[in-house]
Amino acid sequence: MFKSIKENVSGEIVEKKSKFIANIFYVESVEEAEQKIKEISKKYFDSKHNCYAFSVYTENGIINRFSDNR
Repeated sequence: MFKSIKENVSGEIVEKKSKFIANIFYVESVEEAEQKIKEISKKYFDSKHNCYAFSVYTENGIINRFSDNR
């Protein structure tokens, strides 16, 4: 059974003077996921670390990608 994102959500915590921001988006293609990653990178251009992960279900199987942006 697969689980899916029902709505786009953002959250934020501060730990030891560092701010951690999480964004969750529903996407239907790798291109859409990559576009969202670009938008977030542009929005938080001054961040030191921009991590992402996504899974997209296609007719050829599941495409998973992730990066810790180091």
